[in-house]
Amino acid sequence: MYKILIILLFSILLISCEENPIDGPRGYKYNVGDLPDSPVNLENFNTIYDDYNSTGPSLGRLIPFCFSTNRDSHGNEFDIIYQPMNIDFDKTSGILKVTNKYTNWDVFVDDFEVIKKGLSKINTTGNEFGPYLIVKYDFNDLYFTLLYASDITGNFEINYTSNKSNPDFSAIKPVEFLNSEFDDLYPTFNSDKNKIYFCSNRDNANFDIYYTNILNPENELELILSDTNEHSIVKDTNISSSADDKCPFVYNNILVFTSNREGGFGGFDLYYCKFENNSWGNPINFGAKINSEFDEYRPILIDEEVTYKETMMVFSSNRTGGKGGFDLYYVGVTTE
Repeated sequence: MYKILIILLFSILLISCEENPIDGPRGYKYNVGDLPDSPVNLENFNTIYDDYNSTGPSLGRLIPFCFSTNRDSHGNEFDIIYQPMNIDFDKTSGILKVTNKYTNWDVFVDDFEVIKKGLSKINTTGNEFGPYLIVKYDFNDLYFTLLYASDITGNFEINYTSNKSNPDFSAIKPVEFLNSEFDDLYPTFNSDKNKIYFCSNRDNANFDIYYTNILNPENELELILSDTNEHSIVKDTNISSSADDKCPFVYNNILVFTSNREGGFGGFDLYYCKFENNSWGNPINFGAKINSEFDEYRPILIDEEVTYKETMMVFSSNRTGGKGGFDLYYVGVTTE
């Protein structure tokens, strides 16, 4: 637990600095950070190949960041890789840097590098997409559960592994109650942890967004995910359209996703909706500052502790100006 306490202590110290008045006792010129309102290329993470489908749980300014890429196969099959994401706002210069280095977080290297053991079991000669990383702590230890989809057996199905009961990660197991004979991908828990959302083309040629209720959400994740009982799978008609609706990700009361529905700016666009009155509201396009005539894909939201005004959104796009193929980008968004 002491390492978690270190994270919390760092966060408290950083927040206390941000609450000081401008040019206060610490003399910072920029006490409160800002996120860019236009997408910025995550250059340190990208290659000339396709880099997308990321996951990044909110743990402060050091994020265990996983994403799909076909760099290792030189443009062929996709694997999931891990890199640390360090979010550093300099209060003297006002410069925000997002790098794939641990920098001042060396105490956490061993704790987070263990994720690579899980990925070594996950990656196959097929394609691995849509990672979703859950982090838990128990006394002195951090535990990781990684959900993802693979097409190694034919259609995409959702699997998981965890190092809760095995320090080298458990054998890969399917989440049977989510999978069908069709493609099932991109699992994400809602904020209450009593539903899992995902996308599937099980009902027609297009992808829609579905959910299922989880019994006993306080149970261990491995117990929940290993449930072999049949679950009622519900298509969320407030979110889904007659087009392809994919890559749901829930953060607090916001669900973000990608869609090629009519009314967008071209290709796949990013949308969000709010959970109000016990249902998701109408999807809202993030607009022309974020979306382009190209494809925007797999959005995730991260609490990066730089500003309270915005939330960091990471997504991928094959727009011009990147390193090649799909690149990862970040931007600040408001959803009020």
